Amino acid sequence: MEFVNLSDWEPDEKLKEAVLGALEDVGVDAGGITVAFVDRDYMASLKERFFGVKESTDVLTFTYDDVREVVVCPAHLGYDPHEIARRIFHGILHALGHDHKVKSKAPKMEKLEKALMEAFRRRYG
Repeated sequence: MEFVNLSDWEPDEKLKEAVLGALEDVGVDAGGITVAFVDRDYMASLKERFFGVKESTDVLTFTYDDVREVVVCPAHLGYDPHEIARRIFHGILHALGHDHKVKSKAPKMEKLEKALMEAFRRRYG
């Protein structure tokens, strides 16, 4: 997994290490996924371009061909590391094919997201 920062906020190494460690602890393979941090304006432009709505949001997930990207707006989340981690995990699970909007698939995604957050809290605090 790769982190890319396109915002004026710089994630600390502890956050990145805790996210990667939690994924490993839970057995979620996020290899090949890029997590990009963007500002509100960039997020709003992405949402308008791909969804026709010009407003910022917390996370968007894109999958196409062999590319899987999770785009997170830390400003939208008040720069809270726990909320940022939650959105990273949520986006990664979507990139891996999980879907909480499909009733039969929702419990598995919710269980994984909960386990990831518990592992993150153990590592990050």
